[in-house]
Parts: sequence; structure tokens; C-alpha cells
Amino acid sequence: MIKLLKILIPILIVLGAWQLFKVIAATKDEPEAREAKEVVPMVDVKTVEIADHAVSVRSYGTVQSYYESSITPQVTGRIIELSPRFRVGERVKKGELLVTIDATDYVAALATQEANLTIQQRGLQEEVIRAKQASEDWKASGRSIDTASDFVLRKPQLAAAKANIAAVEAAIVKAKADIQRTKLVAPFDAIVTKRTTSPGDFATSQANLGSLVATEKAEVRLPLTAEQVSQIKLPKYRGPLEKVTENPVIIHLKNPSNPDEVWQAELSRTEPTIDPQNQVTYVIATIKNPYDNGAILPVGSFVNAVIPGKTISQAYKFAESALVNDSYIWVVDKDDKLRKVVANRLHSEAGGVIVKISNKSKETTLRVVTRPLSNFREGDKVKENTKKSSTQSDEPKG
Repeated sequence: MIKLLKILIPILIVLGAWQLFKVIAATKDEPEAREAKEVVPMVDVKTVEIADHAVSVRSYGTVQSYYESSITPQVTGRIIELSPRFRVGERVKKGELLVTIDATDYVAALATQEANLTIQQRGLQEEVIRAKQASEDWKASGRSIDTASDFVLRKPQLAAAKANIAAVEAAIVKAKADIQRTKLVAPFDAIVTKRTTSPGDFATSQANLGSLVATEKAEVRLPLTAEQVSQIKLPKYRGPLEKVTENPVIIHLKNPSNPDEVWQAELSRTEPTIDPQNQVTYVIATIKNPYDNGAILPVGSFVNAVIPGKTISQAYKFAESALVNDSYIWVVDKDDKLRKVVANRLHSEAGGVIVKISNKSKETTLRVVTRPLSNFREGDKVKENTKKSSTQSDEPKG
């Protein structure tokens, strides 16, 4: 009996607990069903107007000298004087004396040739008298002058005397030129970039004594891609006698080491060939008076160039981040719903993009989503973010 009770009591307890659970479950109130709220994403929106946009093209290059000259003597001799301005970094004027070479030997050579000229002129006068006397003697003999030979009439001797005078006169011209060449002057307005001599040195013909670069002009060679070429007005080739009637294209140059200074340059010409390796066209910009801007633009320095381009009419400009896959943008309509619009990129610069869109409704104002999400769908409702971070901006630079 006790054994049977040990078996039945646990069974009865379990059955009782089950019945109690059923009663409690039957009397429990059902939870109220809650309606799911619609999640509306918040997006950054930029309102843009259709307008005409003047674009610019950016390039880079290295400053090159327009004229560069080496100071090389044409005569030999000891250097007796150097101009105090013939030093690296100094500016010199055209015709300014830079180097003086001892001209003693050349002065002596000139004196020798002038003395020789006097002797040859005397010899010529003597030959004229001899030729005249020979002619008279021939006539006095009763013979016709036409039968006399040139040698008898001393014509070759007279021609030789004249030739000797011409040779001496040429030697005098050279001697005077050599004296002039002992004074080396600046061939143009320039800055001294190198000097390799000092007073007392012996200068030899064609030895490099220093270098100059012109201050009147400098040049920059700028590479342009095919797309950039289509967006600017290239300078046309002009003959030497053709007058320039159109307005030149003025560009702005900046040296990264001196960003506060801006130099103006003019697009002067286009190279007639295209680089076969990278398919770029090179244009040459001329900088007038590059050393008169208050700051020096050294030859060989790197510069960034901004070239004004053509005007793109009836287009939209906004941040580059708004253009998806380079083919479309998301806009928000008047009902705050997303709409995909096909966009054609026309120009990019400094984080901004200029596009034309397929606009069937002829809208002139668009609310463009500047940071679209990958899960956007046509017709989704969105909410404009009116609290943008102060460190972020959808405005393209430039």
C-alpha cells in the first residue's frame, strides 16, 4: 500500500499543476496588437537650379626659361674685371658690362695691322705709278697699247696690291672686333643663375663663365587630356606677320611653395603633336615679367594652373557624391518621395560635378540627394535632414 502511494502522489501533483495552468491560461487577457510604425529614412538634400556654368580646367607644369644664355668669350685672355652685379640672383640690363678681358694683345694686333695697312697703301700707290709709266713707255716705242700684255702694263701687280689692302682692312676689322669681344655684356634683361669665374682667371674661347635667364618672359608646358581640350579654347597658330585680333586666354598659376602669390599667364601656342604614350596635348603658357610680381617664380619650379573653359548652358551643379555609378541621381519630389533621374556628366572639378539630366517634366529646380544609400527604391518616402554637421558641406569647391 505504501509503495502504491509513493507512485500515485507524484502523478496526482503533476495532474493538479496541469489543471491549474489551464485555468490560469484561460483567464489571462490577450495582449493588444500594436500597429508597426513606418520607418522614414533621413537624407541630405541640396536644392539646385538649372543655370549656365563657366567651367575651368586644371593642369600643372614646370617653369621654363624663355631665353637662357651662357656667358662664353670668343677671345682668350686674363680676366681683369667683373661687374659687381655679375653674381647669382642679381638682375642685369641688356648691354650691361659683365666681364672684361685684358685687351693688350688685341690692341697690339690692331696697331700692327694699321701699320701694315699704311705700308700696303704705299705699295699700291707705287704700283699705280709703275703701271702708268709702263703704259707711257709702251706708247713711246710706237707700238699700240692694245698689243701690250697685262704683265707688261703691270695689271696683275696692281690687282695684288689692292688685294693686300683688302686683306689688311679685313684683319683690322677683326682686330677691332676682338677688342670689343674682350668686353662681355648681357644680351637681354636677365637674372644671373650661375657664375664660374673670378678676376685673375684665364678665359679661353667658348669657356662657360656663367649663365643668364631672361626676365621678360618665362614659359610653362601644360598637359591636357582630350576631355580638357574639348572644354577650353586652344590658341591658334599665327604666321609671323599675322596680327592678333582675338582676346588671349589668361590663366592663373600658383606655386605650392608660395600659395599666396598668383601669376598670370597667356596661352600662347599649342604643340603640333600628341604624346603617343598618354595621349595628352601640350599647350604653352607665357608668363610676362615673372619676376616683377613681388615674388620670384624660379625656373624649374612646379606650378598648378587654372585655365578658364567654355560655358556649359542649362545644366545642374552639385556634389560629386550625388552622382551614382556615373549615370543617375536620386531626387526628392514635392511629396517627399524618391525619384531616379538619368544624368549625363559634362564636367568635374574640385569635388563638384556639372550634369545635364533627362527631365521630361521640364523642372528647373531639383532637390538632389547628396549622399544616396544603396537600398534606395523608386517611390520610397524620405525626410530631409535639416541639421547638417558644421564640418560637412555638400557645396562643391572651386
